[in-house]
Amino acid sequence: MDENRICKKGGQIMRIQSIRKPTTIGVLILLLTLFHVEISHGVKGYGSGNLRVGKNAMVPAEETIAEELVAAGANVEVAGNIEKGLKAFGANVAIPGEVQGQLFVFGANVVLSGTYHSKVKGAAANLILSGTFDDNVEVGGAKITITPTAIIRGDLIYSTPHLEQQNGSQIMGKVTRKDLKVREKEVEQWWGKKKKVIAFIGIFFYILSLLAFLIAGTLIHYAFPKKTDAIVTTISASPWKSTGIGFVFLVVVPVGIIISLLTLVGIPTGIIAALLYAIFLYISRIYIGVWIGRKLLGFIKKSLATSFFWPFLVGTILITLLGLIPFVGWFFRLFFLLISLGAMWMVIWRSILLENEKPNQGIPG
Repeated sequence: MDENRICKKGGQIMRIQSIRKPTTIGVLILLLTLFHVEISHGVKGYGSGNLRVGKNAMVPAEETIAEELVAAGANVEVAGNIEKGLKAFGANVAIPGEVQGQLFVFGANVVLSGTYHSKVKGAAANLILSGTFDDNVEVGGAKITITPTAIIRGDLIYSTPHLEQQNGSQIMGKVTRKDLKVREKEVEQWWGKKKKVIAFIGIFFYILSLLAFLIAGTLIHYAFPKKTDAIVTTISASPWKSTGIGFVFLVVVPVGIIISLLTLVGIPTGIIAALLYAIFLYISRIYIGVWIGRKLLGFIKKSLATSFFWPFLVGTILITLLGLIPFVGWFFRLFFLLISLGAMWMVIWRSILLENEKPNQGIPG
């Protein structure tokens, strides 16, 4: 009889584990997909034009875009054919492709090595002109370099303390240096006209990222509801202990990842650890948001003190607003991150200890 019971229990445990594994993998894949779409690739097809926003905003050489394109990110590269206008913003911007319409570009390091059939306007700390420009070029920056391959068939209007025109470059129109004060007035006028559009785009992407985060948080909660309650309870019971453990986790894990990446054998482990670390940072806001939301909404209605979605939504919005406060916003963001990370790690560690104790309890005496 005892052996049969042990076999039945073992079969149930195996079935539960077989269900949990695909669920866990599915949630991780979903998180990675949302994280990848939100941060790496950006969004296409916004409004009437084409919008590419992300860490790396790319248009490959074989791609043709028939609409006006707006590209923004840390690294922007447009190597394809843009049949209408292009607006590009980024830390590093390279446009080796072909732009039929007007080009407006702004960045720290900008390289224009393609073919541009209409007017080109832009500004950069370091600007390199090495392509073919069929119309006027109006640019400004700390340093502007015109390479030997550059051909400017229109006028060059520039504002910079340092212009380097290398031998072999061709400027067929007039070359005019513009006063920096005039340039500042134009920037102020442009900002006055465009600030509403930029504010709208910022709000749009905040709402988009908020929806993605709410979907991810809701799926994680329904996949692991007990874990959500356990982490929120841990935050309430041990806030300062959670904060201390969260600080250790935040500092020590990156050091371990770097050490792993420096060794040839540890590179795969380091990459996986870095990925999991990023996921931990991303989902940590879920639990602190639920905790804050339950505390606030619990005063209004007691049933909300144990619910998930509305406290999650209210808490997430409140955390965002607190993070926007000048001078002290960073402190709130850091505190919420540490307390949530610490509580997550404490719950996971307790689960590991309980799992290790189960086999010992199942062995008959």
